Amino acid sequence: MSAVADLLKGYYKDSKANPWHRIYNDIQMYWLTEHLKDDVSETLLLLREAVFGALDILSFGLISEVSTLEVLAILTNEPNWNAGRRRVRNHCLDIAEGLIEKGKVRYLLPSALKRDDFGFLVPRVEEAQWDNFMKAKPKVSRGKLNLSKLEESVLGSRFLSEQMIMETKLNFDDPRIPTLLEAYELQLVEIEVNRSTRIQPAGPTEQVTLNGGIVQENEEEKEPSTKKRKQAEVVSPLTDFLEETSKKSKKKSPQKPAKKSRRRQAK
Repeated sequence: MSAVADLLKGYYKDSKANPWHRIYNDIQMYWLTEHLKDDVSETLLLLREAVFGALDILSFGLISEVSTLEVLAILTNEPNWNAGRRRVRNHCLDIAEGLIEKGKVRYLLPSALKRDDFGFLVPRVEEAQWDNFMKAKPKVSRGKLNLSKLEESVLGSRFLSEQMIMETKLNFDDPRIPTLLEAYELQLVEIEVNRSTRIQPAGPTEQVTLNGGIVQENEEEKEPSTKKRKQAEVVSPLTDFLEETSKKSKKKSPQKPAKKSRRRQAK
């Protein structure tokens, strides 16, 4: 991946020696004419994996909505590597946001997203997975229990695998159905428990960069306003107490006896 990244960076130094902006055109012009008997699809898949890995977006490799050709076009339209990589990752983020809104999260794998520094999307992806599982409740249709929607969801596919059911339709008199439906209901309860017990962040939400790094703030800004207010509430009474004590001590201090007048001393 690092070698491909170096080749991609070479485009900005010498686009003629590293023609990434027209690599697909070159493949169509030269490869297909010189290798008529060879299947180019495997080569294109390897190229896609290499490009996505070099740009740290390997988690989007299985998503058909993200085109390799479009990724390369976005990358090579920028003046330098950093700007191009940033634009590509923003493009992938926009696509991911749209897929999550539509509930199409089958290929948005949490572990892969975390690896590519898109971990901030994981909670929303998991919520969408749970919603898909609940909406895919098995239904009876034409005397059969239809499991196709359940199989299409991430959690549903895993659930059917755990129940050792490979079919997407079961006859209504299949003895496995009662056990399957009972297990499904238990899984729904577990999902609701997970949702209700999801740990909330203890402190203030931290801002992150697109690559997942923490945005640094001043120490004074990091301190919650509530903490500052509590400190002020503590300091203020203490100051008032000290000032009041000082005033009382001044009032109670013994006064010095008045000096006798010289006229009285002479007598």
